[in-house]
Amino acid sequence: MKKFIPTKMRDLTKSKQQVMQNVVNDIENNSKRPKHQWRFVAVSFVLLVSTPLFFFNIENELPSNKLQAPIEHHLDLAKPIFTDEQGTIFLQGITLGDSHKKVKGVLGENYTIVQEDDSEADLIMDYGGQSRFYFDDDKLNSAVFMNVDKKYFNQVFKDYDGFKFFTSIYTDYDGHYFYSNETKQIIEAITGTSEGKFQLSLSYNDPNYLNAEYLYRIEKKLNNQRHSPSSIKIDLVNPTIFEEQGHLHLNGVTLGDSSSEVIERFGNNYLIGRVDGGGSDFVLDYGKQASFSFYEDKLISVALTKVDKDYFDQLFNGYEGFKFVSASSEDDKDCFIYSKKTNNIIKATTQTPNQELHLYLSNADPSLYEIPNFLEAMEQYPD
Repeated sequence: MKKFIPTKMRDLTKSKQQVMQNVVNDIENNSKRPKHQWRFVAVSFVLLVSTPLFFFNIENELPSNKLQAPIEHHLDLAKPIFTDEQGTIFLQGITLGDSHKKVKGVLGENYTIVQEDDSEADLIMDYGGQSRFYFDDDKLNSAVFMNVDKKYFNQVFKDYDGFKFFTSIYTDYDGHYFYSNETKQIIEAITGTSEGKFQLSLSYNDPNYLNAEYLYRIEKKLNNQRHSPSSIKIDLVNPTIFEEQGHLHLNGVTLGDSSSEVIERFGNNYLIGRVDGGGSDFVLDYGKQASFSFYEDKLISVALTKVDKDYFDQLFNGYEGFKFVSASSEDDKDCFIYSKKTNNIIKATTQTPNQELHLYLSNADPSLYEIPNFLEAMEQYPD
């Protein structure tokens, strides 16, 4: 009896036989080329070893979402960065009302907690004796930078175009202030009394708050007035002096002039301030070369501080009105020009130690009669 093999099964058997034959042929062919197989193995090994390094390098160069260690920045507390953002004043990125965590986040953790007998602060953070921060209810109430570079501050002060004022004119930026009317914040610059270091303090309750409010109102009033500055060049080193109807004029202004008249004569490049002991409501200072003091908006005194000596000697010698010299020596003398009619007086005196010649215009006080040579001059210049 013959076996029955379906056609499909018969075809499958032939296929198996063909596949097996192909495999055998391939093995035989490979056995004839053994010299190339080591290359395949070597390449495979190199790829196997290089793959982890390849992915390692890619991982290092691609952006990572992992947290990076914070970069330490050198903070120069002698040159704190000053900014004014819509009336809010910042020193080194810190402002009043910040928490101690905010301060620590900006300046780091290298601080100590200190106690001050005269302070009512809940917490005082001290950074190496360079700055201190005072907190009430974890809100910064005041900050002091205790060893500030004075030249750096001078430049910052000059460049600032917001409201600023002074309470001392000729002390190299002692008693100079920034003030924000929006937030009532004040920065005071002053030389410390203990070690003589230049300090900056940021606070709300500075004793000069009332001065700041008053001077801000005066400044605003002056800014609202329309001034037409004179086209005449003003020389503060070689000033003009003349008398008109008994009134002594110094560079074209005289006692009793208003602040607007002075600004029209000398321009808008002034700094407003208030000085104790001078009897004035406010002072306009022009680059520490000229200052004008006012009471009830009337000029009561003028000071010029960079006058050329040789020029003034010629001017004084050629002046034909009431004048006299009070001198202990040729190198130590004061020169006076006086008006009997108005009691106006101009005094020229040399300041030590820089030997600069200063001119002052004011009304004479009773001490005038005690100045040597004054009474003799009275006889020399009768009415």
